[in-house]
Amino acid sequence: MVPEKAYNVYSRERTTDRRRWPYFLVAAVFVFVAVLGWQVLGVPRVSAVTPGPNAFVKDRALTVILDAHGLQKLSGVHVTFDGRDMTSAATRLGDRLTFTTGKLADGPHAVTFVATSSNLFRHQVRKDWRFTVDTSIPTLKLNASADEGRINTSPAAFSGSTEPFAMVTVSSGAVKASGQADASGAYTVSAKLPDGPSTVQIATTDRAGNTTSRQIGVYVDAVPPTLTTTQLAGIVHSARLKFHFQARDQLATPRVNVVLDGMKQHHKGPAADAVVSARNLAQGTHKIVVTVTDKGGNVVTSKQTWLVDSTEHFGSAMMWPGARGKDVKQLQRRLAGAGAYSGLTSGVYDSRTAAAVRRFQAKYGLPVDGLVGANMLTALSGQIVVDIGSLHLYLYSDGHLIKSYPVATGQPAWPTPTGSFSIVNMQKDPTWLPPNSDWAKNATPIPPGTENPLGTRWMGTSAPGVGIHGVPPSEDSSIGSYASHGCIRMHNWDAVDLFGRVTVGMPVLIRQ
Repeated sequence: MVPEKAYNVYSRERTTDRRRWPYFLVAAVFVFVAVLGWQVLGVPRVSAVTPGPNAFVKDRALTVILDAHGLQKLSGVHVTFDGRDMTSAATRLGDRLTFTTGKLADGPHAVTFVATSSNLFRHQVRKDWRFTVDTSIPTLKLNASADEGRINTSPAAFSGSTEPFAMVTVSSGAVKASGQADASGAYTVSAKLPDGPSTVQIATTDRAGNTTSRQIGVYVDAVPPTLTTTQLAGIVHSARLKFHFQARDQLATPRVNVVLDGMKQHHKGPAADAVVSARNLAQGTHKIVVTVTDKGGNVVTSKQTWLVDSTEHFGSAMMWPGARGKDVKQLQRRLAGAGAYSGLTSGVYDSRTAAAVRRFQAKYGLPVDGLVGANMLTALSGQIVVDIGSLHLYLYSDGHLIKSYPVATGQPAWPTPTGSFSIVNMQKDPTWLPPNSDWAKNATPIPPGTENPLGTRWMGTSAPGVGIHGVPPSEDSSIGSYASHGCIRMHNWDAVDLFGRVTVGMPVLIRQ
């Protein structure tokens, strides 16, 4: 019985050991989890930095702060600022590391923090970030209408440019509105201002906190003015214009601008009941534009075109593109006779006719504008003929002899040239300038006066150095002979009379 008893004791011991091992396993797992949790909770990390990543600051000298969890347990700490080692200059207190930068230039700056950890989950701690120093005052520009104090939107819109991403604030009394500029610096801020005048404060604050502002007076008017005008017929058989208009605005008298054929016109009467008058309009197409602008910058425009066909008689009225009729046919015939126009005499002042007018003007020294004005009409209607054989100058108009004058022409040594020329310049009381010729080699200029060789009138021709002019009393007896150095001399009183009848561009025919 004894052996059986010993066997039973042994069995009970083994059973007890088997019952204990789960407890040991649980304890080991608990310890592992505790160590693991402790390692997780102790993972070192940078929790905050000042200035923050991509921040903008307006201070040139500042303190950089880095908060790092577990900083005291880190080793191999290394800090750089803009590539410079700042480790020895940095101060560590608890979980905070700080250093001062000294005076900084405007622009981006970079910070790098590196350290080594014994933590199972993170062996290296690293933080790289940048911030920008900006001490400059931001610009603030308004678009033209608001800058001029004119607002025509409801709510009132203020737009312009400033620093990229700056905050723009508009305030007036209890009204306040703000908006952020985009990446290009463009901004638009709308504020609910009342109609009429307001004083507005506009301020801009950039990302660094720099601020600038300006105060302006604006006039808000979101309702356009009204405009009624005379309605012109398509074709008008009068060279006169009487044009009525009425311009009104809800808040104040609007500004009116009237332009007739590109020229600003004055109107009689107030804007609410005004009239524009014009006389002696050229035959052809005309355009009148009335523009009304209120104090808010709203604009209303009326444009009208019409055709003036006031006469069929060539020479009695000016002409320009759009004209039509018998007088235009006569113009085309005369241009053709001058070698400036070819083709059908259509009676319509079209682009071909305008081009021919410009050719004629260029040929005869007139202003080249393609329009038939007073000088052009005189040039086309009249002609000067100098007959060297009879020593007379003949003035023609529309093929009819108007007047003849005795003249003196060139000496045999300095003959007057023959051919077709034109009047290219005209002067009253001219100054005589010595020509580049042997006979005037030692001469000096002679100012206007009784002994001026040109008398009191000069009509220069396109023949080089040759003109039609008067003479001083001492040379009056030369008229009727071959006495000049190529010019056409006249009695001074005849030169004055001719001067009043001719114009630049008039053809001059000199014949033997």
